[in-house]
Amino acid sequence: MRKKLIKRRVLLVVGIAAITAVAMITAGLNAKYVRKVKLKGSVEFSSELAESIILNESKATITESGRYSLDTSEKVLENSYKVMPGVNIPKDPAVTVTGKTGIPSYLFVRVDEVNFPESVTYTLCNHWEKLNNIENVYVYTGEDFSTSIKIISGDVLNVSPQYNGEAFNLDFTAYLYQKLNNDSPEETFSRESGS
Repeated sequence: MRKKLIKRRVLLVVGIAAITAVAMITAGLNAKYVRKVKLKGSVEFSSELAESIILNESKATITESGRYSLDTSEKVLENSYKVMPGVNIPKDPAVTVTGKTGIPSYLFVRVDEVNFPESVTYTLCNHWEKLNNIENVYVYTGEDFSTSIKIISGDVLNVSPQYNGEAFNLDFTAYLYQKLNNDSPEETFSRESGS
């Protein structure tokens, strides 16, 4: 009788240790692959060119399934996300220019990727054209300033299953700069930003 009792205790202790080890490994994997990531925006402009310029996005809220949805009725300056492999992130940053004057100007957006992994991708909307010889800066090629001007095509960051938990930031900055004479977008941005 005593041998059976000892065997059961040993099996119970071994069983608890195995369950604890599996739980710790699972928690370690989850902690490794789930990252909180901040994505934010800011603006720079002259009051002679417009009444205001706003760069914001819809508030991202996490659902019961662990995915995010956008609340388009609430605008925020930044969102933080818990990123998981293979789960895309909805993101809809946009620039809104109100009261644009007749002074010729260019609208720019700078996209700063900090520690940005290759396993996360996105595409800018077609109305943003990359500047030559100026890194991460794009000029708005459209003419309509009456609506919000979207930045990311499809409003999504694509996260591949190979994402392995790197922390990263994606920051947007909008600029509205006056165009002088026949200055190109590159000349205007360099002059005004001091780049």
